[in-house]
Amino acid sequence: MTSQGLKASPEGIRAAKTALTDKTLTQQKLATTLGITRQPVSKFFAGEPVSRSCFVQICQQLGLSWQKVVGLAEQPSETELQPKEVDTNALVEEVRQKRHDKILDQCRTVQMLDIAQVVPLKEIYTPVHVLEEITSQQWLEISDLMKDWRFELGFGSFGYNQHQRTLPALEAVSRHSKLMLLGKPGSGKTTFLQYLAIECSDDLRSVGDHRKFLPNQAPIFIRLKEFAEDAQSENELNFLKYLIQECRYAGIAKESILAILTGGKALILLDGLDEVPTAFFDKVFREIRKFVQTFYKNRFIITSRTSAHKCRFAGFTEVEVADFHEEQIAAFVQKWFLVVAGKNNTDGTSFGNLFIQQLNLPENQRIRELATTPLLLHLLCLVFRNKMQFPCSLEKLYEQFLDILLAKWDEIRGIKRDDSSSNFTLVAKKKLLSYIAINTFVKRDYFIAQDKIQKLIFQYLSIHTKTTQSQYDEAAVIQEVATQDGLLVERARNIYSFSHLGLQEYLTAKYIVDSYEDNARQLLAENISEERWHKIFFLTVSMLKNSDELLLLMKHKIDELLAKDQKIQTYLMWLYQKTNEVFDAQQAAKVRAFYILCDDAIDHSPNYALDWDFLANIASNQEILLDQLLFTTLTCAIELERSFEQNINNTHAFNHIHALNINFDEAIDIVKDSEFKKDLQKLRKKLPSTESNFEKLRCWWQDNGRNWNTQLRNNIIKYRDIGHDRQFDKQQVELIKQYFMANEVMINSLKYCLDCKLKRKIESELFLPVSQINWEAE
Repeated sequence: MTSQGLKASPEGIRAAKTALTDKTLTQQKLATTLGITRQPVSKFFAGEPVSRSCFVQICQQLGLSWQKVVGLAEQPSETELQPKEVDTNALVEEVRQKRHDKILDQCRTVQMLDIAQVVPLKEIYTPVHVLEEITSQQWLEISDLMKDWRFELGFGSFGYNQHQRTLPALEAVSRHSKLMLLGKPGSGKTTFLQYLAIECSDDLRSVGDHRKFLPNQAPIFIRLKEFAEDAQSENELNFLKYLIQECRYAGIAKESILAILTGGKALILLDGLDEVPTAFFDKVFREIRKFVQTFYKNRFIITSRTSAHKCRFAGFTEVEVADFHEEQIAAFVQKWFLVVAGKNNTDGTSFGNLFIQQLNLPENQRIRELATTPLLLHLLCLVFRNKMQFPCSLEKLYEQFLDILLAKWDEIRGIKRDDSSSNFTLVAKKKLLSYIAINTFVKRDYFIAQDKIQKLIFQYLSIHTKTTQSQYDEAAVIQEVATQDGLLVERARNIYSFSHLGLQEYLTAKYIVDSYEDNARQLLAENISEERWHKIFFLTVSMLKNSDELLLLMKHKIDELLAKDQKIQTYLMWLYQKTNEVFDAQQAAKVRAFYILCDDAIDHSPNYALDWDFLANIASNQEILLDQLLFTTLTCAIELERSFEQNINNTHAFNHIHALNINFDEAIDIVKDSEFKKDLQKLRKKLPSTESNFEKLRCWWQDNGRNWNTQLRNNIIKYRDIGHDRQFDKQQVELIKQYFMANEVMINSLKYCLDCKLKRKIESELFLPVSQINWEAE
């Protein structure tokens, strides 16, 4: 053979042509690279004898074993691949039975983060849905993404907001014989694949004689990371050999598995393409592609992180795991408290309901956004279990999520990613992401073009490291530092956002804290009137070791918001005079907040959520209670008038007249001023009965309503000095709303004030006109 040279087998030629394509070479380029003429290369690919030295050089350049190219040892021969007269259904049943224990061992339990015991998969599994259109493949502009996006809702269920088509993942498997399942870290890809393996492997249903899922397929579950590692240790990357060896351990003969494969009776589940070490990725990809092309009749499902999806398998339909929607979140939470927390049915249901109830509160919107990812939802359940409530301060929660997504989630699964970011420490990754966060948030860039992120990465590396541009590929850093960890998500082609708006806010605050200086303080203070900065301010205050200086600066900026508007200053002076004579300084500030909330001259839309104890105990004061009832009575009268003017339905009008009567009666009962009581009683007698029919009520209002309303307001002004028609314009109303919300942030932040004297001073001077504030004393 030596004298005649070596020649490639037909299978070897096919493998060589595949390698040539993968390396983007032509036969001429291959010859030039080797420094030989084109003739021996042409003979090699034609299956003609070539000298041993040339043959070996060609194989080495293509990354192939020359011995295998000659004979392709361990590959099934043409005879082996020919269908034989066998009962494939019987073989499927044999493989199912013999592989059943192995499938159970691989797939029947899940190891959940920070939970010591394994959890039965079927008891915690929540059915997932998939998007039929991959978000990162959409051709959209930033303006298109902004149309359906609202800041207050963040990025929760963003795919659903974009009206993308979804379907149950099991249905997608039934529809497509070759499926690439993509998803963010912790989105449930592996869990779904395990569930699928169990469903396909299970015995007959308890009723009837049909199997649960794909009854004529034999499931084979392979973790691609393990395949790559085992092949590395054995120095031989051969997927068919690996699969045959796996089946031999279960007592399945090579001939049986080959018959199953050639007959198209296998369900091949390949998990974690993104987890294959970079050094072996190309070889593993080629090996799988060759296997799929050889045994094309079978069903294949391959999972990978969306961001790591670089190569495509021909003939595969690609779908993306969708975020959890409300029903899925509720189902997962109920199962979690039963199975993971170990509660009985009654307690588990009760705790689950409490979790969902609190999750849906307006103030927990940012937490609700995190709950759309199964991994983060599990962590929220862990946090909630301790105190049966979510933390008021989210900085520790976000920090934990960052650690998990950047490092811990891979570490606990033994995944070592070889990438261009390997020189980045965990701290450095956070600082880089913080730099991107603040530079985009300041400019309202919630959706960010890739070239802008690349520019920010280059700026950061230039400022904070000694590297040159050539040492880092910014696009690779986006891919590997951020997106592989799920912190940046490609929302359309080359357009990214942070995975959760709350994380962008937290990272912005973290940058401010880490580089805390005058310009950072000024940046926060100057934006105190903007609601979108309020969460960042609160996060910053909670993370600073001493926030007193920032709180004082913030108080000045809040007071300056209204300082130049004389009409509003007159209103604040009225508040001061109304409250200061009756209450001490600390109580008076609470009452001023109360009157601003109650005043119908100010449009409180949306309603403010006062989740602070600052107003505690003032409602028990009879003076306050009376004014609250009178404010409510005025509001009911105004709403009733609006109902008739706008022809709102009967029920709406009757509800307001009913509420008007109730509040009026309660106010009359507690009025101490005899003259005021008499005037209120006269007005009360003029009100129509709640038993009146709608037409009678309408007629009364048309004849008497507006005059009655005027008399009511005049009496309230005369006796209680409230209910004035302030006649603020829209700009003034907006200013007062900004002022109130900024003060609300201040009140919630004062718990971090270390100087008790400063805290009392700030509290006592809340909602005061500037003429009554003693800034010099500070």
